[in-house]
Amino acid sequence: MDVVRDDQHSTKSAVRDIGGDESPHPLNKRRAELSWQLFVASMLMTFGLGVGLVLWVKSLEEKRSALGQGASGQPVAAMSGTDAERLAKLDGQIVALQQQVDTWRREQLLNQKEVRESLERLAGNLKNAQAPNFVPVRQEGGQPGVGQTAEVVLQISPTQKEFIQLKERNRLTAYADEVIATGMRKPLETLVSYLRDPESAHLYDAVQAEYLRAVRAIQTLQREDPGYRLPVAEMFKDEGFRNEADLKAATLFKLLEDVKQPVEVRVRVAALLRGVDAAETNAKLIKAIQEDPSLEVAKHAQIALEQRISRRFRMLDIPAIEAWWKSQGN
Repeated sequence: MDVVRDDQHSTKSAVRDIGGDESPHPLNKRRAELSWQLFVASMLMTFGLGVGLVLWVKSLEEKRSALGQGASGQPVAAMSGTDAERLAKLDGQIVALQQQVDTWRREQLLNQKEVRESLERLAGNLKNAQAPNFVPVRQEGGQPGVGQTAEVVLQISPTQKEFIQLKERNRLTAYADEVIATGMRKPLETLVSYLRDPESAHLYDAVQAEYLRAVRAIQTLQREDPGYRLPVAEMFKDEGFRNEADLKAATLFKLLEDVKQPVEVRVRVAALLRGVDAAETNAKLIKAIQEDPSLEVAKHAQIALEQRISRRFRMLDIPAIEAWWKSQGN
C-alpha cells in the first residue's frame, strides 16, 4: 500500500505540474519573459550552427580547389588515382553538406514559425488573463459570527485528466516490464495492490491486462538451464555428499528457504522435491509459492506441487492454492 500511496502522491503532483493557463497572472508574465529569452537563445544557437556549417562547406571547397578541380580546371582523369579518389570523396561530402544545410534551413523556418505562434498565443493569454480555475465551496454548519475560509476545489480539465491517466498507465506498464525483465515478485505484488485498491477502480482493466501479461511471460519464459545440476560436492564438502541423490529432505528444505542461494539452486531444489516423501514437502512448496522473492522459484515450486497432488492451478493463483490447502485440513 506504500507504493500505492506514493503513486497517488505523484498523481497529485502531476495535477499541480500541468496547471498550464490556470496559474496566476504574474506567473504567466514570468513565463512570457522566459519564452522570449528562450527564443533569443535558440536564434543565436541556430545562427552559430549555420555559420559553422557554411565555414565547413567553404573549407571543403578550398580542399577541392587545392586538388586542382576548382582552381585550374584540371580534369579528374589527368590526376593520380589517389587525388581523384580524394576529389570524388570531397565532392560527395560537399553535396551531402549542401543537402543538410537546405534541410536545416527548412527546419529553422518551421521552428521560428512555431515559436512565433506560441508567443502570440501566450501574449493573448496574458491579455485575457482571468482568475485561477478554482471553485470555492461554502462550508455548511458554521457558527454565527465566526469567520470561515471557503474550501478550494481544483477543477481538472478533460485533457489534464487524460494526461494523468496516461501517466498512471505508463507506470503500470513499467511494473509489468520489470516483472518480465527480472522475474522478481515485488513489482507483481504492486500490480496486485492496484487491483485490490478501490481508489484505482478506474484503472482496473489496465492493471488486469498488465498483470496477465507479466504472469503469462513468467509462465512461458525459461530462464534457467534445463541441464543444471546442484554442485553437491562443492556445496557440502564437509558432509560427504557426492550427488543430488545423497541430499536428505531436511537439507533440500533448508536450501529452498535460503533466499541467499542463487535462483538456479532454489529452482533445482523445487524440482527435486517432487520425489520427496516427507510429510511437510507440500507445505514447503506452498510457502515458496507464497513468499519466495523470485517468481521463477515460485513457478517451479507450483509445478512440483501440481505433479505431486495431480491437480492443476492457474499460474501463481495463490488464493486458489491456499483454498485447496485449507480444504485438505492444513
